[in-house]
Amino acid sequence: MVDLVDYLLAQHLAGRIVTDAILKLAPTSRKEGEDRRQLVSTMQAFITIYRPHAAREDTDLFPKLKDVVSPHEYDAMAEDFEKKEHALFGDDGFEKMVNRVATLEQAIGIQFGLSK
Repeated sequence: MVDLVDYLLAQHLAGRIVTDAILKLAPTSRKEGEDRRQLVSTMQAFITIYRPHAAREDTDLFPKLKDVVSPHEYDAMAEDFEKKEHALFGDDGFEKMVNRVATLEQAIGIQFGLSK
């Protein structure tokens, strides 16, 4: 699955570029105008990148991980990921971030289920 991993890594890099653009536009996009339209467009681009990327990771790559690492290694990796999540975002960090993103999406009118 080397080709898939290389492809997913390239998508990670593209996602970081789009994320940087979102962070740059966010402070100046509170009011209607070009920055806000550009922010919404950039966020929609991120979603376009992210949805198939996550699907490939979840359906193709991650299930194979259990075939190449031992159960102990798999559990250790999961624990490491959990520790990093808590270090970055605090307790219940993932849930808090999901709620924060949903609030931000709603504030700018791009919440799940709606398109412009």
